[in-house]
Amino acid sequence: MTKVIVCGHGGYAEGIKKNLSMLLGETEGFSYIDFYPEEDLSDYESRLDQVIKECGGEQILFACDIAGGSPFRTAAVKSAENPAYCTVAGINTSAYSEMVYNTDMDAKKLALLAAEITRETIQIFPCEE
Repeated sequence: MTKVIVCGHGGYAEGIKKNLSMLLGETEGFSYIDFYPEEDLSDYESRLDQVIKECGGEQILFACDIAGGSPFRTAAVKSAENPAYCTVAGINTSAYSEMVYNTDMDAKKLALLAAEITRETIQIFPCEE
């Protein structure tokens, strides 16, 4: 089972947690960690290491708010160090919802699914050129 760690700035992770809870109820296998402005990056990384430890060394997918930010860079380093980890950024609620039901996939396949779902579910209304 792949564990998903939602990472982001400010209240992003907590917001995703509340969003998914309202839509789907309990999100087993998901953890949420935010990086706050008053926090030192080393403190954030220590908290992230604790969450990783609580995941039990299984496959981990870090789902970050934006590519290039501190949470993403921290997760990407951890993914580079461990072949069972993968990092994805910029996915939407549809992708998170699909991930809840597909944690039996390995982390890399789950990341690919999340990216594809995000691409497929972007809508513009009304669509004017």
